[in-house]
Amino acid sequence: MISLKTSAVAAAILSALLSSPPAARGEEAVETIVLIRHGEKPEKGLGQLNCRGLNRALALPSVIAKAFGRPSAIFAPNPSHEKDDDGVPYDYVRPLVTVEPTAIFFGLPVNAKFGYADIAGLQAAIEQPAYRNAVVLIAWEHHYAEDMARALLSAHGGDPSVVPKWRKDDFDSIYVVTIGAAKADFSHRREDLDGQPDACPH
Repeated sequence: MISLKTSAVAAAILSALLSSPPAARGEEAVETIVLIRHGEKPEKGLGQLNCRGLNRALALPSVIAKAFGRPSAIFAPNPSHEKDDDGVPYDYVRPLVTVEPTAIFFGLPVNAKFGYADIAGLQAAIEQPAYRNAVVLIAWEHHYAEDMARALLSAHGGDPSVVPKWRKDDFDSIYVVTIGAAKADFSHRREDLDGQPDACPH
């Protein structure tokens, strides 16, 4: 006969297994890397968003929450690394401003340690074991975001050729890279936030 003590121990072990993370239970841990572009910008760039881009940024938290849940971490480029807009260098604040409402919504900090061109440093950061079973949201410059998606796929057994060119006029795409134990996969989603008002909220 199984004693009550033995049954209690078995129940405790089962409870621990059910409450442990997927990787600890032998399930595949999957990191989901969500790459978005900054919002729309003014004609002269200025390193900044225009009002339509600001309205996109304010609408973004509900899109991320519905599609991916609460991220474990959020990254944006260091805004002090200047980028040329219309031939003039400006502090590059667009991606950070775009993702700030989402960070505030989820109560998260934004990691802005890396310059917009430092995708090697960014890749090393998001490949840390802490993010092995996490959602990581990255707001970035679109050419480098495209490069990042390809680099992640190449590094984890995926096919970088499936990543489409990020068009100059496309502020709505979401590039998603999922990294599992076997290989990385890519999917192309959308925010569905085009057509935001041209007037700033007040």
